Amino acid sequence: MKTLLTILIILLVPGCQNKPDNRSTATPRTEAELIELNRSMISRDREAITAFLAGSSRKFTETNTGLWYSVIENGAGPTVKTGDDVSYDYECTLLNGNPCYSGTQTIKVGFSDAGSGVTEGLQLMQKGADYLFIVPPYLAYGLTGDGAKIPGRAILVYRIRIREIS
Repeated sequence: MKTLLTILIILLVPGCQNKPDNRSTATPRTEAELIELNRSMISRDREAITAFLAGSSRKFTETNTGLWYSVIENGAGPTVKTGDDVSYDYECTLLNGNPCYSGTQTIKVGFSDAGSGVTEGLQLMQKGADYLFIVPPYLAYGLTGDGAKIPGRAILVYRIRIREIS
């Protein structure tokens, strides 16, 4: 029995030693490198959005966060605000026009899993409004996408029509 235990220890102990792997041998990124990588991705996204806008006959406005919107039809009444329950119809496509999702959704603005781009966009609108939004990845599904129809780093185009605000 002692011999068997000794053999097991000899076989198992080397497997427990720290061996280099990709994580331990990879050079960690500095904060400056990460900031530059982020700037580079935002710049590429901006170029793609600018090219898309150049081919559009619609007038778009950019917000301070980088969300772009175009008013198809103005609404009436109070503007959506955080905490409002909002029911809206939406269509979501990739920038290349490939459809992702569509339907009707009701959310509590600021307290749902709607992306920050959609949340910001809703707060520009009133009941009956119909807007087109271009949402960069950092305001949508980011680097990973949604795991289904939206790939990582996707720029999204949303058409949103407000049905009800309460």
